[in-house]
Amino acid sequence: MDKPHEKLLETMHQYKMAIIGPREIILGFKALGLEPVYMSDSKEVVEKLFSLKREKVEADGESKNKYAIIFILEELAQAITPDDYKKLSADPLPAIIPLPSHMGTTGYGLAKLKTIVEKAVGMDILN
Repeated sequence: MDKPHEKLLETMHQYKMAIIGPREIILGFKALGLEPVYMSDSKEVVEKLFSLKREKVEADGESKNKYAIIFILEELAQAITPDDYKKLSADPLPAIIPLPSHMGTTGYGLAKLKTIVEKAVGMDILN
């Protein structure tokens, strides 16, 4: 008989992770199993995020999100309007996680994380 944690691990293996950014910065993430999406134009990022969000796979007779997590470099994530961000984060999957680039953080990712935690917990516990 399957143990509950084995079923969870099996389910997690069905999802993919992607990372969005310029080729020269994100190429190394491919070795970690992330699917690189090469983009450096912030104008096209929102359209690509919606496209990745719509990608589905068939698993156990169901249509499920292909991606559980989409990482995006902060510089590109800043192009997402609050309205689009709200639409993109309406569903639990995929989670869109801003990452600092090799240039360092802009503070955007931490600000988004604070907002998410505040909504979940009811107060800002990161200060």
